[in-house]
Amino acid sequence: MQLNRRQLLRAAGTTVVGAAATGALAACGASSSPSSPAGGAGAPTGTLTFSVWGSDAEMGAFNSIARAFEQQNAGTKIKVEQLPYEQMRPTLDARLQSGQGPDLFRVTYNDIGIYSSQGVLQDLSATVGSDGAQFIDALWAGVQYEGKPYGVPHHTDTSAVLYNKAHFAKAGIKEVPSTLDTAWTWEEFIEVAERLKAANPGGAPFGVNWQQYGAFRWFNWLWQSGGRVLSADGKSVVLDSPQARETLAFTKSFYDRALMPKNMIVKTSNTPDLVFPSGKISMAFVGDFLLPDIGTRAKGMEYGATFLPRGAGGAASDLGGNAVVVTTQSKSPDAAAAFAKFLVTPENMKLFCEKTTVLPSRKDLASATLDYAVSAELMPIFQQQATTMPSDLVKLVTLSGFAAVNDSLVQHLEAHFTGGQSADDTLSALSQSIQKAISA
Repeated sequence: MQLNRRQLLRAAGTTVVGAAATGALAACGASSSPSSPAGGAGAPTGTLTFSVWGSDAEMGAFNSIARAFEQQNAGTKIKVEQLPYEQMRPTLDARLQSGQGPDLFRVTYNDIGIYSSQGVLQDLSATVGSDGAQFIDALWAGVQYEGKPYGVPHHTDTSAVLYNKAHFAKAGIKEVPSTLDTAWTWEEFIEVAERLKAANPGGAPFGVNWQQYGAFRWFNWLWQSGGRVLSADGKSVVLDSPQARETLAFTKSFYDRALMPKNMIVKTSNTPDLVFPSGKISMAFVGDFLLPDIGTRAKGMEYGATFLPRGAGGAASDLGGNAVVVTTQSKSPDAAAAFAKFLVTPENMKLFCEKTTVLPSRKDLASATLDYAVSAELMPIFQQQATTMPSDLVKLVTLSGFAAVNDSLVQHLEAHFTGGQSADDTLSALSQSIQKAISA
């Protein structure tokens, strides 16, 4: 019988008690306490495996910080294991089920709930519990399960809009919003897209980044319209509303009006960041973490950044970024926890963000002027956009069962946008998947 992710991880939870006990005994007397400073007499020894996905810039930053930790903790080695993003979840799930999980791994805020609810992550209360106030509130809440932190918020990111300056010039578009208050309304955004389409600069007007694991970004539009998914107490689903129907109709019109390429549907891996450097779309909805790669592939192209459109409900953007977690299968949980905490010191977080073009999760760095290695002139747009993450949207996408909601979005948005599925059936199916997530 094939196990789904929840069953698989539940099975893993029944096998980790012995592994955790073994790890604790192995560390006893040989490691410093999780809350003690890294390094010094009694520091833990051995090799820790840290499983991540990442760009070249991210891998370079992770390895640089790992070497710094090793210098402060003689005898401890950090093996930074790179996995392809699309293989990260299934590889981790299989290893955790077999009791061979890594010491630490990188995890999206969207996925941390399912792992923390299944007994495969270490409670880090003793390590970072007293540091919660140092992190942006929504991100600290994102690593909590039943009131305890099961990870450290490593960084965040969010989406904004890149635009091709040559295409805009050909369409006669001379002004682009430079503040959140002047961000395009939905109507203004469509007017810009239609002008680009009429000018025919060589590609479709835009591409939205709601493919595959990013399907949850459709909720940006729902919140912009004033719609919501959960009731105020979080116990019931209120998705089916006039705002949700308006949002479905509006986003479906992107394809119906040929404003967005039909080969950039929700199920595809054909994402805007891959297409934008070729000039085949004039605007790309992208996360700031993609700017280094886009900069490499879009050489010779002049482009700028502006904000996501705002609807009747105001501005809203997606929660992006990742946390770092320690598994209950680690043979050196104290050392692993110490490294997790080391990753989020002000110095190391600043280094990682500057090298990889992402946003810090610490409050003392959130509004700081960082020396970004790439696209420093564009990052203030993303920093401002990140302030529009609604707290109730963050709560939704960090539910322990949210992975299934995202899967449902992939299936049913695709069916609605191009398969003829009605709004009634789409909202009904999505509501059912969200109700299951609440009950998970």
